[in-house]
Amino acid sequence: MPEYQFQPSERRQYETLPIPLGIYQVVNGKTRTLLVSDQLCQLMGMSREELVKSFNDNMFAYVHPADIGKLSYYSEQLHLQGNKFSYNIFYLLRNARTGRYQHVHTIGRVKTMADGSVVAFLFYENLDHDDQEMSESRKAYAKKSQDVINTDELTGLPNSHFIDKFALEKVAELRESGGEPVAVLVNISNMKGYNNQFGQTNGSHLLAAVANRLSIAFPSQLVARWKGDRFIVFTLADGLAQTLAKLHRDFRDLVDGDAADISFGVYAIQEGDTMQQIIDRSSFAMSQIGEDRRLYVMKYDQAAEARNLSENYFLDHLQEAMDKHWIQVFFQPIYDNHTGKVSDYEALARWIDPQRGLVGPGQFIPVIEKRHLTHYLDRYMLIEVLKKLRAWKANGVPLHPVSINLSHEDFEWPQMVADIQSQVQKYGIDPSLISIEITERDLCGDMTLLQEKMSQLHEAGFDFWMDDFGSGYSSLNSLYEYRFDLLKLDMKFVQHLDQNNGINRKLLASLVQMAMKMGLRTLCEGVETEEEYSFVKEIGVDKTQGFLLAKPQPLDEFARPVPLAELRKLVQEEIDN
Repeated sequence: MPEYQFQPSERRQYETLPIPLGIYQVVNGKTRTLLVSDQLCQLMGMSREELVKSFNDNMFAYVHPADIGKLSYYSEQLHLQGNKFSYNIFYLLRNARTGRYQHVHTIGRVKTMADGSVVAFLFYENLDHDDQEMSESRKAYAKKSQDVINTDELTGLPNSHFIDKFALEKVAELRESGGEPVAVLVNISNMKGYNNQFGQTNGSHLLAAVANRLSIAFPSQLVARWKGDRFIVFTLADGLAQTLAKLHRDFRDLVDGDAADISFGVYAIQEGDTMQQIIDRSSFAMSQIGEDRRLYVMKYDQAAEARNLSENYFLDHLQEAMDKHWIQVFFQPIYDNHTGKVSDYEALARWIDPQRGLVGPGQFIPVIEKRHLTHYLDRYMLIEVLKKLRAWKANGVPLHPVSINLSHEDFEWPQMVADIQSQVQKYGIDPSLISIEITERDLCGDMTLLQEKMSQLHEAGFDFWMDDFGSGYSSLNSLYEYRFDLLKLDMKFVQHLDQNNGINRKLLASLVQMAMKMGLRTLCEGVETEEEYSFVKEIGVDKTQGFLLAKPQPLDEFARPVPLAELRKLVQEEIDN
């Protein structure tokens, strides 16, 4: 960012302020002095040119040696943290003309200028004046510094600093009036695109116009520019919906087409709320609007925030959960309907959290899928299954194939086939002991790529199962386009056998007959009653999986069930180590 250039009238206004003021900007890693007021020149005993040169050469040349360290720290933190850092410091500063040190009090604030430049305003006060002079100086200093610190220059509205200091007083006033106080966060979306299309000046005009509309809509309430393209309003809930609807309609008059839009996040302020809580909750309400432009206002929903916090927990701890083996493989037996014995296992992920206990897949897997992180979990599960098969093999346990679930994102990884083959070889496991399940909905994207990689893995000895067959509209097409070894029939068929005049019985029987003619094996999952089990065997289904026969459970190195309490203990030992 280049050095900010003041307009001549703007520069003169600042230079003639009745208080010592310096305005600075970090440019290419160095602090540059943009301007100094007449009063600061007098405080330092230098001409304007001398003072600017001195500050640019060495900002701390006239600071008492004992104070340089803390002043340097304060300056650095103001640059790094902006107005989150309280720049409020007392120190000794030498006058160049008299050579004497004087006690100085300085307050600093960061401000974003119209062109996006971030500059620092430092207001100085000489604490060694005589009483009358000091009193007059302090009055002028207090008034002007508060005006600059608390007011947004572009819109003339109170700014975030003002809100932090005084908004809760407004909330108390609203509550005392007998109404329900609310905070409304106002967002102008796509301001970056608007500025690119129409220019920075027109973007500033739009923000100023929105500020004006808000001030008119809420004439006796607190309206402020929060940050960037966001405003905040503290008002009463009564009549708010109509006011926001009108603001949304009127916004169309301010913009050309869909270049920008306006939306509102509403939070009903509770007794005892801090300002940070108010901002966070109205911001969360705003975030729930998403990209649907038909939706322009959203109220804060505590349950939705709780779900969001839970989702963020799983995302933030996914890697840790794999590294520390909080995620465990549970094995659900699959039975051969001809022999009545276990023929396979399905590997299922369960999260045993040190704080939350046993977490079911419905809580964390949709979160991982939404953020496109399933590849990491799927690869982890494959490796954990291979480790378990190696242990069973070493301990003489009879081995059964284990099915693992893969998604279309796994197939998009260029090294996917080579990695699976490498892992199988590393752990000394025959590929025939790994079956790969793919749901119908994952048969999307690049069909040629999927066909190629499935073919490579088939040739290497892996079986492919179509999971949830019949749950979508393209099941039959998928059988034509991809080569599968087994159809895993969607559990909805078997769990609703007698609904709609028993249509599912006929559908299941027909699907099984079709699979037989195509040379495909079949598996019914979700079997929970003896009636269901008898029916699937009667119509010729090859394999059965469900809670009636066995629930998913962790197995040890000898394929023995591990009690959940023991598993939690093992996970805790992993954490402790």
